[in-house]
Amino acid sequence: MEYKPLIMGYLHTWSKGFIGGYEQGSAAALDLTDVPKEYNVIVVSDMRCSGRGIEIPTFRPYDKSDKEFREQVDQLALEGRQVLLNLGGADARIELRKGMEKYLADEIIRLEKLYGFSGICIDLNESTYKAGNNCTVIPAALKNVKDFYKNEGKHFLIALAPEFPYLRDNDKYLSYLVGLEGYYDLVCPQFYNQHDEGLWVDEVSAWLAQNDDERKEDFLYYVMDAIASGTKGFIKLPHDKLIMGLPANGDAAATGYVTDPSAVLNAMERLKQSGNAIRGLAAWSINWDAGQDKNGQSYSYEFIKRYKDIATRV
Repeated sequence: MEYKPLIMGYLHTWSKGFIGGYEQGSAAALDLTDVPKEYNVIVVSDMRCSGRGIEIPTFRPYDKSDKEFREQVDQLALEGRQVLLNLGGADARIELRKGMEKYLADEIIRLEKLYGFSGICIDLNESTYKAGNNCTVIPAALKNVKDFYKNEGKHFLIALAPEFPYLRDNDKYLSYLVGLEGYYDLVCPQFYNQHDEGLWVDEVSAWLAQNDDERKEDFLYYVMDAIASGTKGFIKLPHDKLIMGLPANGDAAATGYVTDPSAVLNAMERLKQSGNAIRGLAAWSINWDAGQDKNGQSYSYEFIKRYKDIATRV
């Protein structure tokens, strides 16, 4: 894919907006064409199973016809933006067995041809990424999909969005990265809802936790640097494929919201100075970025307004 700094956002399409934020706020209902242009990669949720046993996950737009949804995807493509399909989600239950690789690949290709998606994001919770034979079936299927489009002269983008603890060098998630070596384009570690999970940093003689707001800059810098360099117990991933995943606001996640944006921007600058400049940022979610708090006060796209200029810093 063309190298340029990215701001990726997740768009949930499963309802007309809902109340249920971690601070009693509500997310906004949005069409793809409502998404601010600064979000140059949009990940649509979700490709998942119905919950009726072992089956191939699929996707349907919540409140659009296939034709209407495809038209919106095509409009964003004309603007130079990419729309990916999210495989999984926070409460997804997917359990695949050996021999289902072709069926999963065929379904992804069918959905791409129907809706125009330019790639897929693997967003699996812990119980799902460890379930069944997912850790071999999903990578094998995605490699088949990418090869299929390569033979057609197209690039099919593959992103992975693990919670950051999954990237420790002894975690089973490693099988996804090994299985997709040479095939994945982006990895977006999620830095929210892990509470006191973190890492020990000798340089500051401290445990830096995900929910430590006072040391947020140090936490983000040291954990991303550890992933980019393969130190402090983390696996090594290419720094120019890394995206930092953050909640849009306090309603979007129980922990992880960065109150002071300078913590993010300074961490990114330190990574750049150390030779490990990352690819960009991701927001969970665009709907929350456009949502409102419990008092009805709009969040007014705070996330994208704060970080839209990262292209000048990376």
